[in-house]
Amino acid sequence: MNGAGDYQFLLSIMDGQRAGDDGVERFRVGRMGDSRVQISGRLTSWDNTCGVPVRSRMPAVLYEKRDNTAWVTLNRPEAKNMMNAEVFGGLLDAWQEIRDDRDVRVVILTAAGDVDFCVGGDLRELIPLWTKAKQPETELERRVADPRILDRVMLKTEPLDKPIIGAINGRALGGGTEILLLTDIRIAVEHATFGLPEPRAGIVPGAGAMARLARQIPYAHAMKLMLTAEPITAAEALTYGLISEVVPAERLVARAEELAAMVCRNAPLSMGVVKRTVLATHTMDWEDAFRFEARESAVATRSKDAREGPLAFKERRPPQWTGE
Repeated sequence: MNGAGDYQFLLSIMDGQRAGDDGVERFRVGRMGDSRVQISGRLTSWDNTCGVPVRSRMPAVLYEKRDNTAWVTLNRPEAKNMMNAEVFGGLLDAWQEIRDDRDVRVVILTAAGDVDFCVGGDLRELIPLWTKAKQPETELERRVADPRILDRVMLKTEPLDKPIIGAINGRALGGGTEILLLTDIRIAVEHATFGLPEPRAGIVPGAGAMARLARQIPYAHAMKLMLTAEPITAAEALTYGLISEVVPAERLVARAEELAAMVCRNAPLSMGVVKRTVLATHTMDWEDAFRFEARESAVATRSKDAREGPLAFKERRPPQWTGE
């Protein structure tokens, strides 16, 4: 693999060239049928390879609700789906919408196009705001001017207890690999690559990777990724345990929907307890972890859903989950 090719985006940062962008816009949440989609008077086209929306005069983050599944799509394919202020704002809005909507049981995080999932942050736009070299001029810039906003975008300080499926449609480099680490189930196309090249630009993968990666995959694999700054293929990522499955590009969306349907068949309260317990106990000692597990298990055991499950089985019908 040609490392220089995979890290061409770093060169665009270092030589002062900026990836294409059509400007920051505020968007509103509108309705489209029985879905909720972020719109701003633009049109959506669809990519024929992966089946995910490609940006054509659309916001930088698309939010759509299909039944009990929320789709969150990074939508800057012309800029390699790099995360800028508009992406940060869109992700914050999407995470909050998901928290507030009791009908959402699972999330699918993906990106537009068939080349890049996300190759990191748009440093030329964000660093001047974070270092106070540029004063925020718009409502959106004021919203993301504090670098601690990254903690909320990456779900460090405000985690979601609803399952998140990552559907990786291409290169996931820098922040693209880091945002992947906040997902729970991860599927990737065969041509996807993963890497943390920040040290090559004199910075570090500080959006979650240094804390999360070695807790999610074996230490030696995590350190190899971070210390060599070399990318790995989807097949290698699968052997590392970084992703769950590798699928052909034309199967990415269908497989994500299949996994989402499997999750949605389960009691949502149970899914929340499982994820919340796993995240909270990961760094606890055994005694505290088992105590936390017992406390959360009691929440599920005393729920209406815990009574509905056996009753539905006895009556040979699908359970009607309420999340209570």
